[in-house]
Amino acid sequence: MKNHWWRAYNTAANDPKLGELSDWQHRCWFQIMCMASDNDGQLPPLKHIAYTLRVKPEKAAEVISQLHSAGLLDKTDNGFVPHNWNGRQYKSDVSTERVKRFRNAQRNVSCNDERNAPEKIREDKIIEDKKEARVAALDDGWPSDFREQFWNLYPHKIGKSDAIAKLERIRKRGVAWAVLMDGLRRYIATKPVDRPWCNPATWLSQARWEDQPAGSVSAQESQAEEGDAFWDAVLTSFKRFGVWSKHAGPDLESPACRVPAAMLAKHGLLRADEINPHQVPRLKSMGGLN
Repeated sequence: MKNHWWRAYNTAANDPKLGELSDWQHRCWFQIMCMASDNDGQLPPLKHIAYTLRVKPEKAAEVISQLHSAGLLDKTDNGFVPHNWNGRQYKSDVSTERVKRFRNAQRNVSCNDERNAPEKIREDKIIEDKKEARVAALDDGWPSDFREQFWNLYPHKIGKSDAIAKLERIRKRGVAWAVLMDGLRRYIATKPVDRPWCNPATWLSQARWEDQPAGSVSAQESQAEEGDAFWDAVLTSFKRFGVWSKHAGPDLESPACRVPAAMLAKHGLLRADEINPHQVPRLKSMGGLN
């Protein structure tokens, strides 16, 4: 591996794209820039990136996706390259179109305009960079109607504008859509009945989709303490959101379902005349729910 320089710029200190990265993501970005410098501006294969970052390939792919979503990596037909690499890492004998415009402007302006020309080109560069920052949303796995999907699923609809703003910032951070929504469904299914719902903006700010509620032992203790109130909450949540609690068994139709037959009947999932403690109850299909 031949040692050589790659260009860094003092404006990076105030670049919002870099400023929103975590410390670890920032270190990954720096190492990826070094790898690109050693590979003619192109990122090497994923296995090479994973080895350099000392992570598994799956984690390396996640990092690439996050930096791509942040606008720090551009996708090409051959893979990924650092954003505006050719513009900033040009070779001394191969000027980019932007540099050519700058040099031509310096040569052609009159003496009276020479002082203003560099400033005008700097302004053009700022405008161009802002346009690049407003490029259409990248293919990061988030659906086009992600705002509506999140708001429709969240049970406690308080402070919508604040929640949506935080949701958009979370997308820019590179959080996977599937991970976020799985965490929300887990929260809906496992929230204790004696706890108030968290406001959606607070839930997002605290990264609550990463919560891992207590396992089956705690759930069984909760069931023993709360009795019918626990099953009321489980079945009410199921009928409203279609989310079946893992603490109630594999699924509604399974013989291993732990919900008492009387509670199923109470919520219209089992006819009262079908309750027979010596037989597995015949459950109503989801299509028959009122």
